[in-house]
Amino acid sequence: MIKNYLKITLRNLVHQKLYTFLNILGLSIGVASCLLILLYVYHELSYDTIHEKADRIYRVGLNGKIAEQEIFTTTTTPPLAFTAVEEFPEVENATRVYTGWESQVIRYGETVISEEKVYLVDSTFLEVFSFPIIAGDPATALIEPNSVVIPADVARKYFGDEDPLGKTLLMGTEKAPHVVTGVLAPLPDNSHMHFNMLRAMSTMEYSRSQSWFNNSFFTYLLLHKGASAEAVDTKLAGLVEKYVGPEIQQYMGVSLQDFLQQGNKYGYFLQPLLDIHLHSNLKDEMEPNGDVTYVYIFMAIGFFIILLACINFMNLATARSANRAKEVGVRKTLGSMRFHLIRQFLSESVLLSLIATMLALVAAWLLLPPFNNLAGKEISPNLFFQPWFLLSLLGLMLAVGMLAGSYPAFYLSSFRPVEVLKGKLKAGMKSSGIRNGLVVFQFFVSITLIICTLLVYEQLEYTRTKNLGFEKENVVVVNGVWRLSEGEQEALRQDLTSQSSIVSASISNNVPPGVNNTTIFRKKGTEQDILISTYNVDYEHLPTMKIELREGRNFSRDFSTDTAAVLLNEAAVREFGFDNPLNEEILYFGGEQGQHQNLKVVGVFKDFNYETLRNNIRPLALKLTTTGSSISVRTASGSIATTLGTIEQIWDQHAPEEPFQYSFLDEDFDALFRAEQRLGQVFSVFTGLAILVACLGLLGLAAFMAEQRTKEIGIRKVLGASITSVVLLLSKDFTKLVIVAFGLAIPLAYFIMHSWLKGFAFRISIGPGIFIVAGVSALLIAWLTVSWQSIKAASANPVKSLRSE
Repeated sequence: MIKNYLKITLRNLVHQKLYTFLNILGLSIGVASCLLILLYVYHELSYDTIHEKADRIYRVGLNGKIAEQEIFTTTTTPPLAFTAVEEFPEVENATRVYTGWESQVIRYGETVISEEKVYLVDSTFLEVFSFPIIAGDPATALIEPNSVVIPADVARKYFGDEDPLGKTLLMGTEKAPHVVTGVLAPLPDNSHMHFNMLRAMSTMEYSRSQSWFNNSFFTYLLLHKGASAEAVDTKLAGLVEKYVGPEIQQYMGVSLQDFLQQGNKYGYFLQPLLDIHLHSNLKDEMEPNGDVTYVYIFMAIGFFIILLACINFMNLATARSANRAKEVGVRKTLGSMRFHLIRQFLSESVLLSLIATMLALVAAWLLLPPFNNLAGKEISPNLFFQPWFLLSLLGLMLAVGMLAGSYPAFYLSSFRPVEVLKGKLKAGMKSSGIRNGLVVFQFFVSITLIICTLLVYEQLEYTRTKNLGFEKENVVVVNGVWRLSEGEQEALRQDLTSQSSIVSASISNNVPPGVNNTTIFRKKGTEQDILISTYNVDYEHLPTMKIELREGRNFSRDFSTDTAAVLLNEAAVREFGFDNPLNEEILYFGGEQGQHQNLKVVGVFKDFNYETLRNNIRPLALKLTTTGSSISVRTASGSIATTLGTIEQIWDQHAPEEPFQYSFLDEDFDALFRAEQRLGQVFSVFTGLAILVACLGLLGLAAFMAEQRTKEIGIRKVLGASITSVVLLLSKDFTKLVIVAFGLAIPLAYFIMHSWLKGFAFRISIGPGIFIVAGVSALLIAWLTVSWQSIKAASANPVKSLRSE
């Protein structure tokens, strides 16, 4: 029986070449897209699963609220980790990560490399986390000061094929010797933290600080098996009362109770390690995280693409039902039961699905590298051989075959043999209405994706070109200036500004968009505390960045008192409630613990976006400094590429032993939305594939509709109909379906994109133009798809179609 089904199936597939080609192509595209999305989703959901105790590891976050400004941050205080180990029986172990000194110049022999992501970690780091170690002892590798553990790919940069263990690296400007005590396997892409070197925390004196009001460490707790995370969460509040309270009293002059009664908040919370990548977007994340919303979106896209391919199969199978009606009639007359016919037709769809799945597997394998490049991922091709993937592949093949073939099988098997053999085709279902409904659904999905894609690109273009309130173009940011003395920094700045191709240069300890320091200020004479972003700048910062001064003056060398001066943005002035901010005095609590500094407001500058456009412009204060960590160099318009060499030459004169590190300010801002840009590109690719699948079905449907109306077209041509009128006749029905789909797509697309855009404080408005473009595009795509078959049918010789009449 099976052999007979297979022979009939193959005969039908070979006989109906166009039908077979369109179905296999559509299903292949659908399954390949689904496989790539499946790999992407698995990759996103697998973050940090490399660690054996991942389900028991939690990161401690800080939730603070001061002056109505709420902050959720990833960093906490130095003593928290091991205080939790000592006082909470639920906590088995703990470790900390400090990223404040992550940029280091590393020397080995003649090799000099400026390494980023050089982290300090506790000796327990490799006991809590399970990064595979291929050399050294994880229990002892990070105990001794000046010990360092490095991944194998980093080790090759310095040592080649030599054994790294025991080798000495010279680190930093002081060239402190660090001994390699361990080598890790290359870090997986699906980890929320990536590093190039791990230094022993015992190297840093600050790690032993007992301050509970200075938050700069990432803290991870490993709970005992069966321990309650909720219990630890509750007990963390006790640490605030026991340890943080006295420091609030000392530092701010108020008790913890009074601090909380003023509407403020200060507390710790636990985050499961496995939730960090997709469910955490806190301040000071180690790396940009993913978003579970995008995972759901791509899962939905994958589902709809495969569904569109299945709908193609259903539509094409029912459209050609007249060609198989007599076959059904004869089979039923000869004794075939309906379930025999259903099995026959389902076997055809499963065989088609098998062929399409094999082709899709090859396509997905070949397309994985460009997909990785497009999505910014490193999904391993080894996943193709994982048991879960092979089972998913088998399940997908059967599901597609059964889903695509079920409706045609039940539909075709419902034909009544007597009526079929008499030439009266009458089925038990209204196939035409269902077929039209499926076409509407296909274009409803396609048009929704078109609208969403257009709006995503428009928003990303808006973020790229928006006037931020200062000029980010033509600015080179030279990093590592902190390695130079105060005098060397100023000499470097002056030598740079003496060049005709350089407009100005400014030293600062931060540069947008890297402003991440927030400090408590207080309006003098009040108890009103305000949390304000702060960074230190020199006299030339405002003109170099072209930040507009609204009131007062800039910092000036003519005023020696400017060391106690401050510049505020308009948002900070509003927050303080100043009507005339100039010469107002505010208290700055960013100095030594328990101390504050009186600052006088000497100028107010225009609000500018110093963070991502997802955030509103928050209060910002600029303080004066004569040293910094970087120098921003504004070049003459159009000369940034040629001037870069000049900047490097001057740098080498002042810091001959230090590597030249730089970035372009506009690219730093673009990087804020790199994840969205990549997702937008991937989104547009899958949108294009969804449209292609829908068009393949429309092409096949148009071909069969034209075939069914061959005699009608012949008669119309004999009666004088032109090719244009025949084309319009054949296109009219499809045009109506696309218009209906467009009307249905508008509200859904608007709802989806309105929800997405709410994540941006600065965003585009959704106007009618996008919908018009999407609707016209869908009509043009449909017309172009149908026109080929319509013109072909309209151009045929009517004598051939009417020969038998």
